[in-house]
Amino acid sequence: RVLLIAAHPDDEDTALLAELDRSRGVRTAYLSLTRGEGGQNVIGPELGEGLGLIRTGELLAARRLDGAEQYFTRAYDFGYSKTAEETFEHWPRQRLLRDVVWRIRSFRPHVVVSIFSGTPNDGHGHHQVAGILARSAFRAAADSTRFTDQLERGVDTWAADKLYRRAWRDPDRATLRVPTGEYDPLLGRSPFQLAMEGRSQHRSQGFGTVQPPGPRFTRLLLVENRTEAGPGEPLFAGVDTSLAGLAEALPRGDRAEMR
Repeated sequence: RVLLIAAHPDDEDTALLAELDRSRGVRTAYLSLTRGEGGQNVIGPELGEGLGLIRTGELLAARRLDGAEQYFTRAYDFGYSKTAEETFEHWPRQRLLRDVVWRIRSFRPHVVVSIFSGTPNDGHGHHQVAGILARSAFRAAADSTRFTDQLERGVDTWAADKLYRRAWRDPDRATLRVPTGEYDPLLGRSPFQLAMEGRSQHRSQGFGTVQPPGPRFTRLLLVENRTEAGPGEPLFAGVDTSLAGLAEALPRGDRAEMR
């Protein structure tokens, strides 16, 4: 399992989702902090909650193409913010951290990918907060002293094996390149081309996108690592992907029978 975390509809790396889910058979999901209520709408008059409904539908349409699951937190997109500090004035930090930890504990990803770094390099304050929360939640989800009420509701702590972030602003620092542009005969095109059709589902954003063939890559930087694999090794290096190992990722009631 791989979980991507970012702030808005359209922040996700659709090419990475399509490559992992459609070509490699990995179960994938995207956690968007918001439903994009504060964005633009080039196809109609709806704004605020109405736009949030439209952009939720656009995300679900994209997921039907790339195969990933779609989740949200309770964060409301209040429009552009310059800093993480300004964003946290509107978003209760611990409540949103709780939401992200819940998703990690319930989805149980082996790898978490944060789209953003959690620094001013991310620009938008919502983006910075998404990066901050992804790293904090990666650690908190494994800590049995954090959000203990969740453990009483049927989930266990979960220590994901690796945390990456997308190296889109600093590609030279990337420790891993995931190819997304290779032709897949079962898809009849590359995962990147399929992902661009998914990207085009964001019509309220005016994101109609061409589907070019040819080599493409998603560049990732390894941020935290609980395995013995090195930073330049493949995404699942050091992760137990055997059948017995995968059984450990199931809810506690199903684990013994599956093993």
